[in-house]
This record gives sequence, C-alpha cells and structure tokens, in this order.
Amino acid sequence: QEAEQTTRDLAAREGIFCGVSSGGAVAAALKLSQEVENAVIVSIICDRGDRYLSTGIFPSE
Repeated sequence: QEAEQTTRDLAAREGIFCGVSSGGAVAAALKLSQEVENAVIVSIICDRGDRYLSTGIFPSE
C-alpha cells in the first residue's frame, strides 16, 4: 500500500508517472532519509506508469 500511495504521490506532486516498483523504491528512500543523517540517498525510477493504468492504481479524476 505504501508503494502504491507513493506512486500516486509522485504523479500528483512531482509529475513523475512511474510504476509501483519505483514508488516502492522512493518510499524506502524517503523512510531511510528520516533515519540517517548527512547521507546521499539515490533512488532509480526504472519503470513507466502507463503499464499500470488498467490496474486501477491511478484515480481517473
């Protein structure tokens, strides 16, 4: 659920239309950024959101 929510947030807030695996990677990076000080954290967005349109993960509104 966290990966799916982050995927929707990336699309709505940042204009990054990615897939669920990328949403999960970003969610993990954001969580890690709260736990570690002075770190450089990188997350790679490696899939596109259009492949997930039929799954209902993205609201139609």
